[in-house]
Amino acid sequence: MSNFKNDAKSYCKNNDAKSYCKNNKVALIFLAVCILVIFLSSFIASAIQSNGWQVEVTDLRNVENEGTITDLSGEEAEVAGEVVSGILFKPKDASADNPLPAVVLTHGYLNNREMQLQNAIELARRGFVVLTVDREGHGNYENSGDQSAMMATSGLYDSAKYLYNLDYVDKDKIGISGHSMGGMTTAMTLLQDASVGIVSAGLMQAWSSFMGAGADVDVGMLKAKDDEFFFTTNEGEDGTISREYLTTRAAKTFIGNASLEGDVVSGAIYVNGQAAETVGGQETEGAFRVVYEIPGVHPQNHCSVDGAEAVVNFFYNAFGTPNGYEYISEGNQVWWVKEAFSLIGLIAFFALIFPLASLLLTTPLFKSLRVAKLVTVERSVPLLDENGEAVLDENGNQQMTTETETVWEGANKPVLPKPLKGVQKNISYWLAAIGITIFSGFSIHAICTEYGNKVFPNTQLYPQDTTNWVATWAVATALFSLAVILFFWLANTVVNRVRYGNDYAQYQENPFEAGRIATGLGGLLKTLVLALLIFGILLAVLYTNWAIWTVDFRIWTLAVKVFDFGVLFPTIVRYAVFFGIFFIISALFGETYRASNIPEWASTLINVFFNIFGVLLVIAIQYGCFTTTGYMWQDDMALGYIVLFPMVPILAIATVIARRMTAKTGNIWLGALINTLLFTMITCSNTAASFSYVMG
Repeated sequence: MSNFKNDAKSYCKNNDAKSYCKNNKVALIFLAVCILVIFLSSFIASAIQSNGWQVEVTDLRNVENEGTITDLSGEEAEVAGEVVSGILFKPKDASADNPLPAVVLTHGYLNNREMQLQNAIELARRGFVVLTVDREGHGNYENSGDQSAMMATSGLYDSAKYLYNLDYVDKDKIGISGHSMGGMTTAMTLLQDASVGIVSAGLMQAWSSFMGAGADVDVGMLKAKDDEFFFTTNEGEDGTISREYLTTRAAKTFIGNASLEGDVVSGAIYVNGQAAETVGGQETEGAFRVVYEIPGVHPQNHCSVDGAEAVVNFFYNAFGTPNGYEYISEGNQVWWVKEAFSLIGLIAFFALIFPLASLLLTTPLFKSLRVAKLVTVERSVPLLDENGEAVLDENGNQQMTTETETVWEGANKPVLPKPLKGVQKNISYWLAAIGITIFSGFSIHAICTEYGNKVFPNTQLYPQDTTNWVATWAVATALFSLAVILFFWLANTVVNRVRYGNDYAQYQENPFEAGRIATGLGGLLKTLVLALLIFGILLAVLYTNWAIWTVDFRIWTLAVKVFDFGVLFPTIVRYAVFFGIFFIISALFGETYRASNIPEWASTLINVFFNIFGVLLVIAIQYGCFTTTGYMWQDDMALGYIVLFPMVPILAIATVIARRMTAKTGNIWLGALINTLLFTMITCSNTAASFSYVMG
């Protein structure tokens, strides 16, 4: 302890503000740029989603209200509204004197409320009150333990009731819409509300089953052209499955005209089974049905100009242009600009790791973790003549001279790559990488569909079924990589003994060299503390940014988002054990397979490529088959491969973090620990929590 105090005093004495800034100029500038980009991009994203702050955006947690309604039978009924977790978009023109139409939006399975933001932004800027909500067992809505939670309407219907009880909402114009599982919930809510009359319109996104609604309720379907799950029929005599939903009897029945000649027209508004004339922004007379077919696959609804256009068109036709607002063309959209700035913020958020690590490694507590550097030092030595005898001055004193010497400054010597040359080294380098990436991709199906559930079943401690199989895949891939490392190490040892005999040791390369910490257990504990500190700072930035702007960092299915810390963080810690195995071995493998005659940037790109190629390959095969033939390569993996989409950028980013942290510390531990904490959090906070175990 006293040594640390002395170090700290010495540090403060020798590092005044001016000299500190000079010595850490690059890191400080990098840090400032990252912070500036984060808050500036969030400011712009907030301005867009709030329509220049003309829409109040509020994070709602556990709010309730009450009211009454005269239902369709003429009986008075209580209306108990509740929002457990939602984001409310309230146009400032909404008031008791000017009530506006309102829409509740909800997500699909394994998603969260933020996945409907594109639709919320576009509806709110046109004058609609919008509420995007988490479903039970998702996001910040903890599962109650009810095994029927997946089928329940509570999260959506209770939120619609909440809007109904607000005095600035037009009670005659309340709509609902949800994607996939949320589409099913929309259909069930329409059926449940048929005798009550709270909901006036419902749009089912990526859901094809309609069970009924009130006679005066507008209902629509929004489907992707190539939906992996729904909108398939086998109406033909030969039993052939068709994905041409608009041509089917099911589609014609839905729009109310089973005998319709020709196909159902995408986007056409059908009243009493007949196409009706519509005017942009005007309410359609009479209850209507509509099917929107947009390009893409199931999850593209969340990030689609065509999808947002369909949602806006539906509610314009259902409710008309809200009072006090002008009609804005459905194709006039700004959500993607918000998404672009959220992406910029996401990049800056990840980049923040590097200057933080650099600056913290200059502090007294963590400076011992820095990678050693070769420095030239001067030392005074006796001056010798040509005979090797000491040279004396006129007074008989030994004359001295100065010598320079190159030495390592610091204990953590860097892991220096060896040249990549010769058949033996190339086989070890490339064959190992190819083998691991192929295994990582083609093991996914078996682990997801069969072995994952057996090895890692859902429990209350590990409640995320998707995270469970991903964690199983991660551990399996890590162990396979470790086996490959050991195999080539042993094989090269045998070959080198044969080739070089007793001199073989000088040709040996230790694959575990990057896992050593020269300062021992104390150094490892300090590394853990440093990783936790960096992670804590990142969380502080995330939550501060959300508190100020109500925006997170995201692009499509990859998001760094706020979560209910007390509920989810213990779950994150438990899953981190498994993902830690993956990121530690992955970092070790990445450092083992690098070469001095390949530039560092090229080595990093090579490692990124092999870390993501296997996953990309199976995704490409799956969707290549699907879009060309209409059939899945592996039809039991429709949901499984959707889950993999955010894994591709995660694996790429984690590779870069691992390499840069190793360069700063001389070992793989800091990068591996940061990756474990950060990406376990991202995985768990974007997946259903405390949910799946009750289904088993």
